[in-house]
Amino acid sequence: MKKFQLSPIRTIPQAEWQARAHAALTWLRRSMAATGWQGSAHSFALHGGWAAAYPETTGYLIETLLDYSTILKEPKWRERALECAQWLISIQLPHGAFSALTLGNTRPSIFNTAQILFGLSRAAQEWPEHSTERASCLRALERAAQWLLDELDENGAWPNWAYVPGFVPSYYTRAVWGMLEANKLLKNKAIEIGMRRAMHYYQNRFEENTTVRDWGFWPGKPAFTHTIAYTLEGFLESALLLQQPEIVDKTRAVLDRLIDVCARDGRTAGGYDQQWKGNHRFKCCTGNAQLSILCHRFWEITGEPRYRAAHQAFLFEILDYQSRSWLLGLRGAFPGSVPVWGPYLPFRYPNWGVKFFLDAWAREK
Repeated sequence: MKKFQLSPIRTIPQAEWQARAHAALTWLRRSMAATGWQGSAHSFALHGGWAAAYPETTGYLIETLLDYSTILKEPKWRERALECAQWLISIQLPHGAFSALTLGNTRPSIFNTAQILFGLSRAAQEWPEHSTERASCLRALERAAQWLLDELDENGAWPNWAYVPGFVPSYYTRAVWGMLEANKLLKNKAIEIGMRRAMHYYQNRFEENTTVRDWGFWPGKPAFTHTIAYTLEGFLESALLLQQPEIVDKTRAVLDRLIDVCARDGRTAGGYDQQWKGNHRFKCCTGNAQLSILCHRFWEITGEPRYRAAHQAFLFEILDYQSRSWLLGLRGAFPGSVPVWGPYLPFRYPNWGVKFFLDAWAREK
């Protein structure tokens, strides 16, 4: 197992970069073929095979596929991305939301709808300006954003349609970010006002010990690094768009604490409680990839080498867990947990783990 080390910057050989990227993209293509090209399958389970299509993560996979179409100069990934967007438009619920969980569910979801905004925003910019596809995508984007705005309460919270009924998690900051990205196209002043109210609500979750209250899936329980990263990504990107430097500073302080904890322990835990006690019995590959992206963003913003080194430290910890086996078609995928029976998606290989790996890996290009 690789240690978390803030070492001198390592150069990735071009052959290794391409091999890992192509393996990951090919696995994502298999996840779409498994659904009959109707979105990307939620995951591959060692005990049950491919799950049904997952609208939420299919939504933000669109961004990744479009990025790699440009990076690799391979138009097929753009085609896959736009197919995903068209599928999402076709399954939008009558009131504008998108469903929770996998295809077939009809219960709307705040977070899932907000994540799909990322993909629809990018897809709308890919289609020609006066095309019917662009118009249809913009209508879907507007309907989804309006539903989210209507569900926002006077405090700036989304109290309904949560993963855990009655619980408003702090990782909803990434829903705020999704709304702000959509608003670059929609230019709806009410969305900006609502998201400022939301950020005011969530910034009260910063704790004195440089954690964030309620940043996990369940109230009062330790958080996976996946939702920790969601929370910090949402704070950072939303604060940058809303020009709220004090929130950027608070987010940076939390990330600095996490980097220090990982450097002290020599490894990243799969999750942490509110006292920074880590669960080192497993590693969450998805969370590592997201934290790698977050560190790279802070390197871009500050220019401090510490964040560039932390970007690689989080990323290199999980490289060896990308499957190289052709068995069961796993080549290119990442398990939810290491070991595979760990508490985050045990015995499953989720599509979003590959998405975030590719996003982090692109930064090594």
